[in-house]
This record gives sequence, C-alpha cells and structure tokens, in this order.
Amino acid sequence: MKDSTLDWLLESNNPSVRMMTLTDILHRSEKDKDVQSAKNKIASSRTVKKIEAAATSKGYWQPKDDCYRPKWTSACWNLALLGELGAQPDPLIKSEVERFLGLHQLENGAFTCPSPMEVEQWKKKHPRSKAIRWEEPCLTGNMIRTLIVFGYGEDARVKRAIDWMPKAQLEDGGWNCDYPEKKVKHSSFMSTIEPLWAYSEIPRQKWTRKMKRSIDDGAEFLLMHHVYKSDNHHWQETYPFFTKLHFPMYYFYDILHALRVLTKLGYDDDERIQSAVQLLLSKRRPDGKWNLEGDWYREGDHFYPSGKGRKAPVAIEEIGKPSKWITLNSYRVLTATGDIDPS
Repeated sequence: MKDSTLDWLLESNNPSVRMMTLTDILHRSEKDKDVQSAKNKIASSRTVKKIEAAATSKGYWQPKDDCYRPKWTSACWNLALLGELGAQPDPLIKSEVERFLGLHQLENGAFTCPSPMEVEQWKKKHPRSKAIRWEEPCLTGNMIRTLIVFGYGEDARVKRAIDWMPKAQLEDGGWNCDYPEKKVKHSSFMSTIEPLWAYSEIPRQKWTRKMKRSIDDGAEFLLMHHVYKSDNHHWQETYPFFTKLHFPMYYFYDILHALRVLTKLGYDDDERIQSAVQLLLSKRRPDGKWNLEGDWYREGDHFYPSGKGRKAPVAIEEIGKPSKWITLNSYRVLTATGDIDPS
C-alpha cells in the first residue's frame, strides 16, 4: 500500500523536509538528482530567506558583541536553526560561525554563554569570589552539532570542543549546566541530550574509544530513566512538556528529540526506550501524521513561562496542526525501531 504520509513529506513546498526524507527515510544517495534538486532549493525557501533577512546590512545578527543573547534571535540560535533546516554554509553563515567561535570559545575548547571577554571583566570586578565554571555543555553540544552539519567537523576549534565534552560528564554519565555553581544531585536531561546530539553527527568510523565511552555513559543516563521518567518520583513523568512534541528544539528536550538522538547513536533496540516509543506512536493522527504540540518561544514552559503568547521570530509551523518536521522526526525514529517500514 502506498504511504500517503511519505508522499506528503516528499512534497516540493518544503525542500528541507523533502531532502531529508529522501536521504534519511528512503536512503537515497547524496548524489541522487532528486536529493540535489531539493538541497539546491533550500536557500530560497521562505523560512531560510526570512532568517537570513533578519541580519543587519553589515552581515550579522544583532547584537554584534554577543551571539547567545537575546534568545532566540541572536546568531547561535539562527545558526542552529539553519543547520537543522539543511541550509548550506553561505557567506553569512560562514561569517557568523567565525564570529561565534571568536566570541564564545574558551581556551579549553568549551563554548560559553558570556563571551571570554565578559568572563574576564566579571573576574576583575569580583576578585575574591570563588571560581565559577563558565563552560556550558548544552551550548557546546548544540553548536558542535551545528558546526559539523555546516562542514566544520575537521576544524581544529571544533575538535577541541569535542575533546572537552567527556571532561564535563558527571559520575552518573550525563551533563548538567548548573554544576558546579549549584549543588546538583544528578545530571540533567536537557544538558545531556545536546552533547549526545553532537556525537550523533560524527561519523561512527571516526568515534574514538574515549568518544564511545562518553556516548555510552551519556546514553545510559537517559536510558536508565526510560527517556522521560524520574527515578525520584516513582518513575512518573519528569515534566509534562517533555512528552510534548516540539520543533525547533534548540537546547531543550522532549521524548521525540531524545529518541531521535538515541536511535541514531544505535540504541534503537534497547527495551528502555519502548515506553517513549509507544507514547510517540499513540500521538499519531488517523491520517498518519503528527501534530506540532509546541515550540519553546511561543509556548513557554516550566523554565521560561514568559514565553506564553509571544510570536515566534520565525514561525516554522502552526501549533496544534499537522507538522512535517514532527512527522519526519517520528519517521526517523520509528523506521530505526522497526515500527514503520517505508518500503
């Protein structure tokens, strides 16, 4: 029987989704003429053009001295979204990548939310304050992933960032951006998924033993919690918004994002993902599609409640309606687990 949902994903009105459906679901070669045709149309798509049009006439997303703030309109968020859309590194993207690396990479390779210049200024104003760790596992993983998809995987600066990630893991295998400034009892789902997302973009043949150990430890933290459950609350859901389906993800977390990363890393047959897989399947519409259930800017959440009612800088899709991005990511997961057979 012909898959009408697959036909919907292959429509030409969203070249990003079309290209990724051809490569990730139907396993077409990058050299395939249909793949190349879709890829070539991404730059002129409405969403990509709108994101790039928000840059100043001098070729950067404001502000000039910070790529992280304000959320979600400054450079690193636009770069992350363009990477997720499959945009190719044009002059604006390349220039902003260099600005990001110049402003936000520490000597040890990690990326930091305040720029190193801001860090030094803070230290001068607070000379007696005990040391604060400025490295951000969330930002580091998120931007490593973004830089790899833009073709910077062999860049020495990106390799330094990759080498830093295992050094920041906690005893339970995951990461937590609040550590050590706050007394944390364990790692964070949100802080852990981004380094793992970065690893998932590194070709498996390039994984070192140190990377593989880091991946296994990080994945185990999520798997021991069955992707979205808390061992401190009788294995109930941690936060309700973790079970909603979002796009774009930026550095946040939900079951679909976690399943996408875990299955790509090779954990598709681990039985501990099954409750999350069944929850994802239960959200499928009768017509075979999935709805967009939220985006972090418009919806707001436990951490950023002020987001409610705001208009997204770039509204990718309409909340509560069938979503090509959510459906594509669901197909990525469920074809890996064997719950959908696109053939």
